[in-house]
Amino acid sequence: MKDLERSNCVQEQIDPKSIVEFLKRLEGIIEPHGIVMVKNGKVICDVSYKPYDTNKPHVVNSVTKTFIGIAIGLLYDKGLIRLEDKIVDFFDDVKIDPENKGIKELTVKNVMTMSMGQITTPVLDENREWVSALLNNPMTYKPGEKFHYDSLATFLLSAVYTRITHETAAEGLQRELFIPLGIDQAYFFENRDGITIGGLGLFIPTIGLAKVGTMLINKGVYLGKRILSEKWCEMQLAKQIDNADSFPVSKHESRQGYGLQCWHCVNKGVRMSGLWGQMCLMMPEYDFVMAINARGSSSQPMLDIFNETVLKALKGEVPISDQSVLDEYIKNKEISLEKNEFVSYMKPRMNGKEVKVLNDPFGVSSFRISFEDDVCEIEVVRNGQKYSCVYGHNVLKKSISNIIDLFPPYYDSLSKPRSELLNFVEPQCYGQYHWEDEGTLLMTTLYDHEASHFLIRVHYDYEYAAFEWISKTCCTKYEHVIVHGKIEN
Repeated sequence: MKDLERSNCVQEQIDPKSIVEFLKRLEGIIEPHGIVMVKNGKVICDVSYKPYDTNKPHVVNSVTKTFIGIAIGLLYDKGLIRLEDKIVDFFDDVKIDPENKGIKELTVKNVMTMSMGQITTPVLDENREWVSALLNNPMTYKPGEKFHYDSLATFLLSAVYTRITHETAAEGLQRELFIPLGIDQAYFFENRDGITIGGLGLFIPTIGLAKVGTMLINKGVYLGKRILSEKWCEMQLAKQIDNADSFPVSKHESRQGYGLQCWHCVNKGVRMSGLWGQMCLMMPEYDFVMAINARGSSSQPMLDIFNETVLKALKGEVPISDQSVLDEYIKNKEISLEKNEFVSYMKPRMNGKEVKVLNDPFGVSSFRISFEDDVCEIEVVRNGQKYSCVYGHNVLKKSISNIIDLFPPYYDSLSKPRSELLNFVEPQCYGQYHWEDEGTLLMTTLYDHEASHFLIRVHYDYEYAAFEWISKTCCTKYEHVIVHGKIEN
């Protein structure tokens, strides 16, 4: 049995009403997808916002960094690496600019603590050798002198892991972390050289994220099995570098210091933190872990709300209310998308009509919308390839769709094809549409592994139509695409 025991707030002496208040306020600033709380090693809150599921993979963005830190910890515990080791010693075959003298002093610890001395990021694409680009990137500071957050630092750690073990960090973590913890649906992106990207690209269930946090605050032990040494866990979670001068005073949660690939918090906790509201908060003082997957916020406003609600309950500052308050609140939760019962008179006129795109620089040659009762389907042809998705009117329609590949996320262009990734799980697509006005159809697309939504808006007039693609994520080269064409009779 590898699952955490289930309990409830009352049994673990924490006020359920405080958690309800936290959830309500959180729902006001972000779109939660899954939240798991663990107290005393037992799950006290597990809420999924349909169609998302805390038992299915979800992108965690920069939370990935802490997992690469764990991979380095596994090597440390075997005596295969030291924090004082020089990075260049692992890459003696890489030609380095002799003028870039500081790089020879760069240690594993400098990279782990985001103090490489580089403040610029090399331009990377699928044709460039990433390690060489990083080791030849100019140094502005001495290694260890200044904190500068950089996702490519974590990639470099992943490359070091591969040099030592001759396997990817994904393979090692699958065998030595995920399997022992009973996490059977987690996968990483790898670049085209077969190195786990590391700075981002992990997809893991929310409950799996909570399991890893629980293992770390339990000093490397999970359900009686040792995964990491106590020494490594203490080092990874301890503050290793000051970073207050790297952020403005208003960014108070970012100024509390940094461990080995994890952040320190105002509330004295430690967190794994990722873009768009991905987080695992670890509070050893209270034997408490909270894992969140979401869309729409940095960690700071989420932690501010946590500190005003749940933290007070952890401190015993509020009386314990009835468990049913929380149980009722988290029943049948789902995300909320905009709806409109209005149906345009254009629906039958446009049904099945092909739109030939005029002079499109993005390679889109045509698109078509077809309706059948309350379901619509879009077909788009780009560079000779057809992409399609189905949508329900005011209700999410589940399907297998390739529409995300029409204008793929940025990391997809740098990664191996998803089908080649270790332990890859095919995501489910959900689509919902409504008419915004007589001439405008809005289609919302989401994938249950992704934090972001993709919007397609089609504007009609009598003879022409425009296709607008809007990606609700910063990790794409195609945030906003508009093409137009003539409607074929």
